[in-house]
Amino acid sequence: MNAEEGMEMIDAAEDGPDMRRADRRALLFGLVVGVPVSAVFLWLAFRKADAHETWSALSSAKVGPLVLAVAAMAVVYLAQAVRWRAIARTPGVSTARFCEMVISGVAVNNVLPGRIGDLLRARWLQVAARIPGGRSLATVFVDRAFDVLALVVALVVSLPFVANAVWLRRIAVGGVVLLGLLVLAFVAARLYTRRRPRDRRADRGLLRRLVRDTLEGLSQPLGRRRAAGLFLLSIGAWLMWALSAWLVARALGIHLSFLQTVLVAAVINLGVAIPSSPGFIGTYQWLAVSALALFNVGASEALAFGVLMQAIWYVPTTVVGGVLLIRRGVGAVRSSAASGRALVGVRDG
Repeated sequence: MNAEEGMEMIDAAEDGPDMRRADRRALLFGLVVGVPVSAVFLWLAFRKADAHETWSALSSAKVGPLVLAVAAMAVVYLAQAVRWRAIARTPGVSTARFCEMVISGVAVNNVLPGRIGDLLRARWLQVAARIPGGRSLATVFVDRAFDVLALVVALVVSLPFVANAVWLRRIAVGGVVLLGLLVLAFVAARLYTRRRPRDRRADRGLLRRLVRDTLEGLSQPLGRRRAAGLFLLSIGAWLMWALSAWLVARALGIHLSFLQTVLVAAVINLGVAIPSSPGFIGTYQWLAVSALALFNVGASEALAFGVLMQAIWYVPTTVVGGVLLIRRGVGAVRSSAASGRALVGVRDG
């Protein structure tokens, strides 16, 4: 082990408290802001729908397309795991481990507000790869940035062909602005790290070092070929999400074209950036009802679509992710116990 690797291992161990503080702040923000917002959107989604008609649509949904929709969603998570691994460039951590972290992160987001799962993903990668917390946090930021890029491109490309609503144009403008802010963040990170060479003596504070490591991670150039590959992975992932949405619509007897489905996918997934309750409950249904209304789909059918579309990823990821989290917790306890026994043995010896 060289000196630089040793310092990275020390940083990875010391950055934990700051990562946990960030988790608590995100949780508090999600509770205070997200839950009330979701309650409003849930009311908006249900106010024009007929409960009996919605239940009738749900109970008559075809099972076959729903099973295929779940399989398509699994491919989405696999593509996102492969992309994140390509961003992180940590060969010691397998693709299977990245899949585990992605699904576990989604599971946490399903039950806790504030997108805690994304911060935990950074923490898990930090521990698995033994890298500084700021560097792992930067990989999650870049990973999410490619999602935004792919969804904004999908919305801008499909919007002129299938809809002309004012609120959709506002979402498109908001997406472009968000994308611009992300680009500015990358540029600012690069300028900062170039103008201020790293001085570890000045970066002794845990929070300062976490911020510095994050900025350094964001300032690393991707290269055109690598960036293009990451973008294609992102497009592929969201096209699979659109395929899943198309299958759910078919299961309910709703007929959507390819571009209409792409638009629905972009609207829902950009829209859930709004602070909301765990699992985007309420926000998700309102976005589904609003998007499908553009194609003359009734409120009750659209609400059934929103419920089923959310269920096909919410239920599997919560169950599988929960099992993975429990397994990780049990493994951590056993490892800690083994370390304790080894320490006692050394002392006795």
